Formats: sequence, structure tokens, C-alpha cells
Amino acid sequence: MFPSSLLGAFAFASIINAFVVNNGTSCYLYPESLTHFGQPVDDSQSIQQAFELCGVNGTVIFTENVFHVDQVMNTTNLRNVDVHLYGDVFFSTNVPYWLSHSFNVSLQNQSTAWLFGGTNVSLYGKGGSLNGNGQTWYTENKGNSNQPGRPITITIFNSTNIYIDSLNITQPQFWATFVTYSRNVTMTNIYVNATSNDHSSTVNTDGIDTWLACTSLPRLRTTYASPAGTLTPSISRIGLWSTVMIAWLLKQGNTTNLFVQNVTCYGGNGMTIGSVGQYPDFPDYDQNITFQGVQLINSTNAAYIKTWQGSSVSTTGNGDAGGGGSGLVKNITFRDLTFSNVVLPLQITQCIYTEGTGTDICETSKMQVENVLWQNITGTTRYNVGASIHCAASHPCPDIYFKNVNITSVNQTLGLPLYNTTLQSELFQCANIINENTTSGIPCNHWAPDNFPQSISANVR
Repeated sequence: MFPSSLLGAFAFASIINAFVVNNGTSCYLYPESLTHFGQPVDDSQSIQQAFELCGVNGTVIFTENVFHVDQVMNTTNLRNVDVHLYGDVFFSTNVPYWLSHSFNVSLQNQSTAWLFGGTNVSLYGKGGSLNGNGQTWYTENKGNSNQPGRPITITIFNSTNIYIDSLNITQPQFWATFVTYSRNVTMTNIYVNATSNDHSSTVNTDGIDTWLACTSLPRLRTTYASPAGTLTPSISRIGLWSTVMIAWLLKQGNTTNLFVQNVTCYGGNGMTIGSVGQYPDFPDYDQNITFQGVQLINSTNAAYIKTWQGSSVSTTGNGDAGGGGSGLVKNITFRDLTFSNVVLPLQITQCIYTEGTGTDICETSKMQVENVLWQNITGTTRYNVGASIHCAASHPCPDIYFKNVNITSVNQTLGLPLYNTTLQSELFQCANIINENTTSGIPCNHWAPDNFPQSISANVR
């Protein structure tokens, strides 16, 4: 039975079933566990019913309870609706189900557990959260890269004018959020935490990814943080130990007019453009993108651009085929970044995921990279490489700039030598930068190999 206090509170409301209370244009969600002696029961049907009832000119409220989702959810085509998340939503650990039922999102081999979106939709995290029960996935995935069917927690799809504020996502199964086929999406005060309690990597638990999105995330204020000393380290697929392994914000492809501000990252891969140029039939155009006011601690990277090579190969380090795609990366600004103990802070690479295959195709990229600025950058590196900028010989990069960039190794700040190398100065590796010796401002002092990896585990010798 439904609690009598609840019935009194909604004396004039319509109880659609035991767990959705429809009060005019507002739908209040309650978990089915309330009538099952606290035992978890799938709430996905009730959630979808609430959106069907109040998803147009209405309000959907997740009450302050624990909800369980055992099945995929499609709550798209919403219009003029507010969503208030007071409760915690847990996705089930039924790996075989999700691998075979998650919704395909067209990019790479990715899929999602929840399709969400519409026109003029606001989602407010009111102390609630989405929990992907990610540990099951981290252990099951065994440090591999993209796994078909491993679901993104929530995908903003086919949407216009979306506002998301104070959303907490813990233990995402894969990427935490994905924005695609959408425009005018604003996300503020987003918190994502992916932590492994064993030696399994949390690889590819990206915070936010975008693809085919115009004017997406125009004012993104995010925090990706965790209390120091409370997390068990996890080892990533590239051999780096850190508290959490996550690419905090990845701009996958075909995103324009993106402004990212006030981000704090512990661990992870930092601010990323790419990877782009994976598909020959789908050019990538990524323009007018700014990252500003970013702090990174113990990260793999800080601010970098990665494209695929110009020849398609069937097997890559990304777990799928790729390469041969064309396009343009232009007007990219990384400004006001501070970081500490970062492995490889600044990079342009045009041979991502195939740099270790031994094939001689790293100079063939069809992606043009131009007009990139790193400005007001200060930080320390774990090893002796501050930047590695290698533009493919097929498409040398014009207009690449450093302005007020100050990077030193942690050892240098402590007055200690760099171990196992004769190269005691911070390295700024460069190759095929058109304005390298004129206006770049980059203190190039070492050649950037075309197959230089996304991460390193020792000083360059």
C-alpha cells in the first residue's frame, strides 16, 4: 500500500500507480522498493511513465529516495519541462543485459543506458545523483579500451536549449555524459567521480563528451574532484597510477562554439580535442573552442589535441578501426591553466592509437590543425617533457602559439636531477609547425617524433 502520509499530502492528486503521483502538471516519483519491504525493484518503467505524463509543459520530481534502473530508458522528445533530482538513481550490474540492450549512439561503437532530451529542458541535481555501479564494469573490462555495449550513463540526444545544473555522477559505467545532435546545451556545477577499489582501470570514464553538437556547453562550470587520500589508486591502460583515471572533458568531433570554464581535475586526461579524423566518410570540423580557468592535479595530460592518421587500419589501441578521416581543428584556446605533477601536459599528435603499431603512417593525417593558442599556462611535470607538438608532414600547422607558458619538472622545483637522462632541461618537442621560428613563442629544443605516445612513463633520454 501507499504510505498514508503520502496520500494525505496528495489528497487532490491522481495516483497513476503505486509509484508515480500525478499532481496536475507535476509528477512525483517514488521507488517501488517502498512496497517491497525495502528490496530493490526495477523503477525504469515508473520513471518513463512519469516523463510520459509530465514531460510536456510539466515537472518531474525524483523524491529523496533510492531508485533502481535495470533497463534502458528513453525519455526524449520532452518539451518545456523541469526535472528535479532529489533521489539517487542506481543502474544495475547486469552486464550481459546492458551489453546487448544499450542504445547505440552512432559514434564509434558506443552506446548509452539513458537517452534524455528535448526542447527547453532543465535538469537540476537537488542533492541526488546518478550512480552507474561502475566497479562492476571496471573489473569486467580489465583495462581494455572501448567495449561495445558498455553504456554511457546519460546521453543528451537531439536536443535544443538544455540546462543541467548541480548534477552528480558517481561510478559511471563508461563515459558519464555524452552530448550529441544537440545545440545550446549548458552544464554547470557538474561533479563526476570514477574510482576503482581494485587494480582494474577506470579507463574511458570520461566526464563529458560531445559530438555533432553546435554551441554546446557555452558556459560549463564543472568540478571533478575527490577528497584527498580517500581513494584507492587504479592503474590505467597506459600504465599510469593515479587516484582516478578519467578524461574529464573530451570534445570528440563536429563541435563548435564551445566555452569551458572553471574546471578542477584530479587524475585523468585533462582537456581534450579529439580524437578526430577516425572515419573517412564523416569529416570532423571543430572550431571556436576555449578552455579557461582549469586546474589539474596528478593528471596524464593537461590540454591537448589528438587526430587519427590518414590511412585506415582495422586494429588500433582504441579497440576499433580508424583513420583516414578529414576535417579541420581551428581557433582553439587553452587559457589560464595551472597544473601539478602532470605526465605530458601539452600536445598535438596526429597519429593517435596507431603510434605503437610499427606501421609507417604517422605522417599521413588528413586533419588540418591551425590557430591554436596556449596562454597563461603554469605547472609542473612528472618527467622532462613540457610539450610535444607534432603536426603531420601532410598538413603542417600554421599559427600555433605559446604566450606566457611556464612549465618545469617537479624534480627541478626541488633542486633534484632528472633520472636516467642526459636531458636535464624541460623539453619542448616540435615538428612541422609553420611559424615555429618566427611568431610561435614556443621554446622548441627537441624534435617531436611522429609516433610520440599520449603518455610516457620515464624521462626522455
